[in-house]
Amino acid sequence: MYSIYGLNVASDLPLAGVPSVRAPYPDVVFAMEPAYRRTASTAAPHETCWYQSDWIDETTGGPGLMIYRSAAGAFRILYSDGVEFLIDGEGRRIVGCAPSAASLADVACYVTGPVLGFVLRLLGVVALHASAIEVGRRAVLLVGDACSGKSTTAAVLATMGYKVITEDVAALSLQGGTLTVRPGCAEVALRPDAVASMFGSANALPKFSDTWDKRRLDLLQIGAFAHESIPVGGVYMLTNTAGVPNAPCIAHIPPRDAMVELLANVYGNRLFHDELRLCELDTLHHIVNNVPVKVAATGAQAHLIPRFCEVLLDDLHRS
Repeated sequence: MYSIYGLNVASDLPLAGVPSVRAPYPDVVFAMEPAYRRTASTAAPHETCWYQSDWIDETTGGPGLMIYRSAAGAFRILYSDGVEFLIDGEGRRIVGCAPSAASLADVACYVTGPVLGFVLRLLGVVALHASAIEVGRRAVLLVGDACSGKSTTAAVLATMGYKVITEDVAALSLQGGTLTVRPGCAEVALRPDAVASMFGSANALPKFSDTWDKRRLDLLQIGAFAHESIPVGGVYMLTNTAGVPNAPCIAHIPPRDAMVELLANVYGNRLFHDELRLCELDTLHHIVNNVPVKVAATGAQAHLIPRFCEVLLDDLHRS
């Protein structure tokens, strides 16, 4: 059994970077089919196309991701490399299918990232595209799109002795007026240029798999993983826009603008129904009214991230 995002996950596939746990029962069950079942890239008779990514796979010429929904409410997530996930309507059971040539390490990365992020949404848990770091017993959320510097900032802070709570998927809990972020994977995925900037060589850290060029920073190995939920103490909206004067720098953002930015960075925000949307709005409203939210320009270059970390820590200490 594994513990991730506040869920106990039973999986017959090893999930690298996810702590094991003893629990009486699982919240979610994941199973791999023993043999690949070839799946059409179009909707089956009982399905409708629910989502199609804008990203186009250069190899296939088709969308990198398709999601179908059945009449019974189940979902089928199909990636362009042939890896497929079937998720029941309640988000409690996941079945994975993969071609024989697929890397199981890649399948595990799908599970611990976008697939469980999707499940969190089904379960009514609000999650942000964010990394979270523990600073002074408070969680600092680094929110932003891909390449905004979330992972590199988390990795640099980890090497400075701070603990990372989660990376890329930040699952939130709001109970009794207290907002916390749940622990995720005990690893950080870094681009080769970021690894080279931090450690002198892109090969200083191992790859996640032979088919994915990102490198793996093991947080457990360096004692930089937070195993428990931490109250949120600050949110920084990261931008990597080049040419920002005085970057890296931090500035205040009006609550209305903060709300818009947070809404845009909710994980799985295409999965809408009234109950989920109300929960999402309540959580984000709590953030902008109770937690400092600021915008941070990282400078758009990996070698500037250590300086950005100094600016960030200084801002936190003065807040």
